[in-house]
Amino acid sequence: MSQPKVLTPEVLWAQRSSESIPEENYLLVTIAVPDCEEPEVKVSEKTLDFSAVSKGHVGDEQPHHYKLKINFYKDVDSSKTLKKIANGQHYFLKIFKKDLGIEYWPRLTEEKVKYSYIKTDFNKWVDEDEQNSVPEAAAAAGPDFNEMLMNGNPDMEMLKQQLAQGGGGMPDLSAAGLGEELGDYENEEEEEEEK
Repeated sequence: MSQPKVLTPEVLWAQRSSESIPEENYLLVTIAVPDCEEPEVKVSEKTLDFSAVSKGHVGDEQPHHYKLKINFYKDVDSSKTLKKIANGQHYFLKIFKKDLGIEYWPRLTEEKVKYSYIKTDFNKWVDEDEQNSVPEAAAAAGPDFNEMLMNGNPDMEMLKQQLAQGGGGMPDLSAAGLGEELGDYENEEEEEEEK
């Protein structure tokens, strides 16, 4: 029997920064490992070490072994790290930065290398200059359709109501509604022909 292949899991990350509020100065790290039951996670001031085993998948009955080591761009406060496994597919970490500062880290890792398995989590990312207005902006954006669809069957009546409330309602796309606009176009053509 051969040695099991060690895989590197995909990592998504986002961040927030604050000069004065430590609770708003953190990294959001998501590690994607399917069917991971009990991962080993160690967060120190300088590194994140992750290892896990997941069940074999269709066509490959051998368990999959995952390992990951990240050397952070700057130090973190390992004592405040929050961890959560969600739906057996992802492992979520909220890691607090040690130094307060309004500027974002330019990258997650200490090394100036583009790792193919580390990606920006655009679902959680907020630009530096927009961090303080996130709740207002999220409310103004209306319903999060991805969230609604991912959580099962959406309530279509509620969806229709929310669509009608945002942006003044749906435009009239019926033949009659389009006919009014086409009528104006046809009148312009007739006027051109008469000249």
